[in-house]
Amino acid sequence: MKKEVPNGFFHDSYSSQVSAAFADVMLWVQQSPRYFDRAKAKFATEADGWLVAYSMVHGTVVVTNEQPRPESRNRVLLPDVCEQFNVKFKDTFVMLRELAVQFDIVER
Repeated sequence: MKKEVPNGFFHDSYSSQVSAAFADVMLWVQQSPRYFDRAKAKFATEADGWLVAYSMVHGTVVVTNEQPRPESRNRVLLPDVCEQFNVKFKDTFVMLRELAVQFDIVER
């Protein structure tokens, strides 16, 4: 990876602002009565909270294939957390369209 992508491609999420935002995200999830404890525990082990926290601080858009499901109790879904914290999100296909990505099939 280090040889293939330019410097600055990966962003640091270890700033004090991102850490504070992450704490807010985790506190909201843990205090939310709508989620089962196993859903909260699983969310705590994944990167989704960091993605939301980073976007809260830097104003970026989260890209996910998950769809909002506010009635979900078994899973803490990324779009629902984004909505709670006013973080913009979109799905992969919308992002690809907006970037005008084209795939060319090359036969070998």
